[in-house]
Amino acid sequence: MATTTETTLRDAFVKARRERSLVDIETLPVPASLEEALSVQADVSSAMGYSHLGWKVSIAPDGRGLIGLMPGPFLKPGDTYRSVPGAELRVEIEIGIRLGRDMPRRPGKPYSRAELLEHCHSAFVGIEVVESRIADWTHVQFPLWLADAMGHGGYLIGQDVPFEVFDSIGELTCTIELDGDVLYDKPAVHGNGDALAPVLAWANREHESALGGLVAGQVITTGSLCGGVLAPNLGPVIARLDPLAAISFALA
Repeated sequence: MATTTETTLRDAFVKARRERSLVDIETLPVPASLEEALSVQADVSSAMGYSHLGWKVSIAPDGRGLIGLMPGPFLKPGDTYRSVPGAELRVEIEIGIRLGRDMPRRPGKPYSRAELLEHCHSAFVGIEVVESRIADWTHVQFPLWLADAMGHGGYLIGQDVPFEVFDSIGELTCTIELDGDVLYDKPAVHGNGDALAPVLAWANREHESALGGLVAGQVITTGSLCGGVLAPNLGPVIARLDPLAAISFALA
């Protein structure tokens, strides 16, 4: 049975999504555990009727894998991401994968990195737009952030790249330009070292999740290579992962 915290968060996040509005953080309780936060995600997904088309993954401080639902919108280069008025937007340059085969949970027999790649259909340059339903999430506690799908707003899928890119992240450079101003220009760095580590952490989780598992056809984004770059205003964006791709889109 859902707890009071889960019910309160589910109702608040569902209302915000349906009405394209923001929620005051002071009105939101904090989940007592990461498991409770994931349950909130599952409840919101069910209430919204979302298809499980994709995931963003992360690793908790204790090493366990975590996941955030990406139900779309999935955009392509040249598209416009339409935000909620007043929402804070951040742009993240990433490498994503498409699963070609299901990866059911295997207790006692963890997947290796090589096996993960064998289950992938392809890899691509991706851009995540982070847009939380929480109005001011500067100091949000992580369980609450997780309950809101780690602030996922939308995802832009760029060109395919070879799997070998995961072995040469440090040779790449991330640049983000918004309305003619360069917001970020630094070497690519993944917070976990290996960009595939968060995917493996979730694939090798100890317990099943109400959100479900990894299924062929799903998109998984492996985490930012530039941190979360704040967009101080709206307008045309050019995001580069040199020398692989330059992707143009717009924030509105």
